[in-house]
Amino acid sequence: MKRLFKLSLPALLAMITLGLSAPASAQTTVLVVDTQQVWAETELGQDIARQLQELAEGLQARIAQGGEELQGELEDLQRQRDEFIITDEVFEQRIRELQQRDQALQAGIEVSGQAMQLAQRRAQNAFFQAILEDLSTVMEERSGTVLLERSNTLLVANENDISDHVVTMVNARITSLEVELLPPPPTETPE
Repeated sequence: MKRLFKLSLPALLAMITLGLSAPASAQTTVLVVDTQQVWAETELGQDIARQLQELAEGLQARIAQGGEELQGELEDLQRQRDEFIITDEVFEQRIRELQQRDQALQAGIEVSGQAMQLAQRRAQNAFFQAILEDLSTVMEERSGTVLLERSNTLLVANENDISDHVVTMVNARITSLEVELLPPPPTETPE
């Protein structure tokens, strides 16, 4: 309960400030939208979530395959050494090579994780850009002067929650956006 109060305090302060600073004749209409509901219930949000899941599963499969290949090669090397097919020197050299490949795999996993996080952020930004038009339209239709995120409010009259209407509008206008997995931008190394 304490966390809910902290989240809603800025919203309450904004509402009070708007109410105190507005002229007596001006009316403030506060609307709310549950963006998590819009994400979950729109075809667009579901499509983006599906694409992100497929990208994550593809990355996990490639990582697992790389790990399995290294493990198989290590087991084969140990078998060759145990059966005296290769010398200890050759064994140690190949182990060093496997360690280098493992380090490269670990670095690739880190880069893939960063790429996945970047794809998620870009997809969320694209989603919010896509629904912004519908949010603006509903604000205008309902003569709204303030739009708040539902999670930042304490109590709201049902008629001021525009989430269901936004879901309907988004579904009628856009159902899909392409999610791309791009490599993260290179980081600068200090000289």
